[in-house]
Amino acid sequence: MSASVHALESKTISTGTKAKVHLDMQGVGKRVCFYDDKAYSLGSVIKVENVLLECLPEKEFEQNGALRWHKVGA
Repeated sequence: MSASVHALESKTISTGTKAKVHLDMQGVGKRVCFYDDKAYSLGSVIKVENVLLECLPEKEFEQNGALRWHKVGA
């Protein structure tokens, strides 16, 4: 009977030091573009290193799909 008891014992395994992952669930399900830890809505325009970016639908034919940054004038 002691053999079955040893089979049920838990083992501790060290995975070393790893960075913690933080998930901000506030933006989940929202149609936004992210930049510098900030959420921007559809139609927002920002300037990054002298390049204008606009938050637009990822695919032109979708009405409620994901958004992404598009280079203005491209």
